[in-house]
Amino acid sequence: MVEIVRKKLFYTSLAGFFLLIQWAGFGQKPDKTILKAVQPGYFLFPIMPGEANSLSGGLGDLRPNHFHAGIDIRTAQREGLDVYAAADGYISRIAVFTGGYGNVVFIKHPNGLTTVYGHLKTLNDTLGQYLRAEQYKKQTFEIDLRPEPNQFPVKKGQIIALSGNTGGSGGPHLHFEIRDDKNNLLNPLLFGFEEIEDNVPPFFERIALQPLTPTSRVNGQAGRLALTPVRQSNGTYVLTQPVSASGLIGLEVLAHDRTSGSPFKNGLTCIEIQLDDQEVFAYNMNNFPNEETRLINLHMNYGIEQLTGQRFHRCYIADGNTLNLYRYDQRQGKLPLFDGKPHEVRITLYDCFQHTTSLRFTVLPETENAVLGKLTPSKSPTVLSSSVEENTLIIRARNFPTAEAPTAQVFMKNAVMGLGASYIRANEAYYIIDLQKNLPDSVQIGKAVLPLNFRKRILPGKADTYRDSSITVAFGPESLYDTLHLAVSTTGNRLTINQGTIALKDHIEVDFIPAEPVEDPRKTQMYLINGKRRYYVGGFWKNNHFQFRSRQLGTFQLLTDPNPPTVKFLRKDHTALVATVKDDLSGLDTVRAMVNGEWILMQYDYKRALVWSDKLDPAKPFEGSVVLEAKDRAGNVTTVTVLLPPAPRPMTVDSSDVRENEK
Repeated sequence: MVEIVRKKLFYTSLAGFFLLIQWAGFGQKPDKTILKAVQPGYFLFPIMPGEANSLSGGLGDLRPNHFHAGIDIRTAQREGLDVYAAADGYISRIAVFTGGYGNVVFIKHPNGLTTVYGHLKTLNDTLGQYLRAEQYKKQTFEIDLRPEPNQFPVKKGQIIALSGNTGGSGGPHLHFEIRDDKNNLLNPLLFGFEEIEDNVPPFFERIALQPLTPTSRVNGQAGRLALTPVRQSNGTYVLTQPVSASGLIGLEVLAHDRTSGSPFKNGLTCIEIQLDDQEVFAYNMNNFPNEETRLINLHMNYGIEQLTGQRFHRCYIADGNTLNLYRYDQRQGKLPLFDGKPHEVRITLYDCFQHTTSLRFTVLPETENAVLGKLTPSKSPTVLSSSVEENTLIIRARNFPTAEAPTAQVFMKNAVMGLGASYIRANEAYYIIDLQKNLPDSVQIGKAVLPLNFRKRILPGKADTYRDSSITVAFGPESLYDTLHLAVSTTGNRLTINQGTIALKDHIEVDFIPAEPVEDPRKTQMYLINGKRRYYVGGFWKNNHFQFRSRQLGTFQLLTDPNPPTVKFLRKDHTALVATVKDDLSGLDTVRAMVNGEWILMQYDYKRALVWSDKLDPAKPFEGSVVLEAKDRAGNVTTVTVLLPPAPRPMTVDSSDVRENEK
């Protein structure tokens, strides 16, 4: 593997500097080279410096809609550990988010780099007082502040906060990042923190082979094939079942790394693919531009992630993927298995500490089936189903009265096409349609009819609109990564726009005329339906049309939320207000507390549905009228009012009485 992939660390004795070659243009044409000169030990480890530690997350871990932007440092499964400034600098940003980073601090350093500290419990006294004052000034819990460069200088090793579990954290830890002056995320492990030890090589969980054209096959089928590699005693992996393929094939990898002493799965620094001992694809994650993090949905197999939660690395360049994290051959990493010969595939995984793991296997040529297989006749009704993989529509049919697979009738806008079965597997007949050539509205096989509802091809990079009698779907120039074979259907107050397995680059605009009346339009919103789960989308009514924006495709439904949030005080006294606040459908919009007409900051942890007061003046007791109001996103409001008695006052003593008693 060449050094441009590995991004090795170099030490120079002449200047005594640690040179980090962080980005060497890992693509066809390098954009730039970032060369940072950092003295050894420039950055202090921000949690328990000098003590052995481990990670629960690494740079580039595959997360929903984003690459993980730093490392997650373990904090002994508890909150409240001191968080130290990694180097001299100044506080450039302080923010509070309900999700995401939670309470977060940014420090700008003289070398141009910025360190980020997320999921904090509390800030130190100086920063905490400033933050609280600004929250009271703007009367808001969520806030994003940019102090002046000289307002809050910090020294290396200064305690800036306590570690916590705020925001979208799944457990107590410190999220730590290092960014360059262009907001690129750099791998903190490349800066030589001795607190983190890694003697564990990466490991495979699964691999998959994906046919990329309608004529491509894997083990005789047009669908994706997932396999489980088996680890050998020498640490390498093998496949224990034969694999055959033909045509253009995409390789996918589900694999992870760990640091020593940690049970958590981390991401990979590098993946290299060789075909017949020639590199065809390499991926390197040692930095990436933060603003392009959503392109993860093209780097990984988004559809499989949505269906199973498994996040496979695509080891080829998907259409629309402009990330500069790869090196690849003229076929962009796709395997050209056209010659009817066996081919050797080698997958090598690398972690940041240069440990490697490999899998080698042979892809055999596909055997041609001159005669289509026979079916077992059945008296049950014919059942049809469909799936889309890449640009290929696969129709599966089972239960036929004869042993012969009948010809399918494919209905399109102004035509009907006869289509024979492509192959038979497990007593099912498979019919293959190239969506780049045909957009079928429905298909009939025997007496069974399957609606497909394809309407129009929408191209990326240009605005386009689809309209029918009840729905308008508008696409902006940035809505799509790749060509969308638009499929639309409506039933009552529900509409389906393709499948949730297709990633959008940006929002689409939808105008929908529901076919059924709703209970209360004022409290009716659009929701994305995924099985039994319902996700709030929102929107608004305009002339009996419901209009909304979405950054996801799938099935949408208008639902009415008549129920206000539930509010239950757990504590209400002169010192503190604590309550649980929950909503059953649309979700909370705002929580507002007033004491005698004065706004009170309520900290909020959505994971526990808990709010609690944070006084501007800790010495001032709560007394008199306390009003806690919770509003959901459908406009339902719950207001709880309590009356607190006056707080006890310290007894005063007249000085003349004291003098008289002294006599």
